[in-house]
Amino acid sequence: MENFEQKIESQTSPEVLKTPEILIQEENGAQLLSAILKAKNPEWGNSDSPVSEKAKRYFQENPLSSDISEFLDENRVLQENGVDEEVLYILALTYGHPERNEGAFKVIRKHKSYIENPEQLQQKLFRVLESFEHSFSLSPLFREIAVEIEKDKKAREEISSETRVRIEQLIAFFRPDPKKTEIRKISLMPTDPLYKKDSGAAFIFSQELVLKTHIENLDNLDHEFSHSVINPIVEKLSQLLTDEQKEKVSQLASEKLKQDYGEGYFSLLCEEFIRTYNDVFKKGEKPQSYEDFVRKISGITEEQFQKFLAQSESLKVRCAELEITTIEDFKNKSQEYFEKYEKNQLRDLIFGLYCDYQNRPVKEVDNFEQFVLKNFPGLLE
Repeated sequence: MENFEQKIESQTSPEVLKTPEILIQEENGAQLLSAILKAKNPEWGNSDSPVSEKAKRYFQENPLSSDISEFLDENRVLQENGVDEEVLYILALTYGHPERNEGAFKVIRKHKSYIENPEQLQQKLFRVLESFEHSFSLSPLFREIAVEIEKDKKAREEISSETRVRIEQLIAFFRPDPKKTEIRKISLMPTDPLYKKDSGAAFIFSQELVLKTHIENLDNLDHEFSHSVINPIVEKLSQLLTDEQKEKVSQLASEKLKQDYGEGYFSLLCEEFIRTYNDVFKKGEKPQSYEDFVRKISGITEEQFQKFLAQSESLKVRCAELEITTIEDFKNKSQEYFEKYEKNQLRDLIFGLYCDYQNRPVKEVDNFEQFVLKNFPGLLE
């Protein structure tokens, strides 16, 4: 007969999400979209790989047709305040996958409400993809990309057990409730040779999670999977926070993060919860101090610094604001730069929460969602 403590534990311990099915799946629509975006802007995505260099040359000689280019211009794709890249990828992932339509339109209506008619946008995009595929599929570049994708699929198969372990470790730590994190299948896209290695994306279609990450960037795989766990928690948290507390989230977040994600508390919280865990906590490190920052930049050469500036538009903007043009300027103004862009009080706060969660007295009872909902609002008082 179970004792009293066991009975209480069985009543209060939340059920934990089982490891979803994990498979490697080509996504023709998304890959075609990447090629279109590269054709529209040669500097889009990856600029270093051999395939990317060949793509630049190919599209210089074979520019987009007027109807495709007009579609991108009409929707101001790749421009501020236009249809954003994420929306196009969500819809491109429904190309050949009508079973994803319901989940795609639900996400767009919830988080991209400025899109007045996603069904109409989808049909326009499909016509663009079909038109582009008709000509592009006959090209040597298309065949080369296909070869790269096949290589990547085989390489991902070889590390499938490691991938599974990484997902299981995240589940074991956060202990997501399957009724709230409803993911039952993870579809891993093969590495897109036109996409940036340090970028990734997660797309949720009801119970399917599609992950777009580089095979060599395993931290990014963790980051993107974590969105399926953290975003629903932040949605619940939103219902508990006052307007003043939401404003405080924005005040505490680093300027560097706000440059990338805006002032909205929701995106800032999702990203910082994930980044604090992924970039700091899981590695047994602590949030960066000014002394850490100085050590990090001390060995950077002028050549390296100029390369960083050329590769990162956001770094270029930050340095321009402080009139930094050389590595010597950067080091001389390191304190000012750190205080303005790197200092991250929101990370300090969330890091402390992770420490408390890991050291909580009864690990079997609270999952991360319960712990956050119970403890985080008080940290903003």
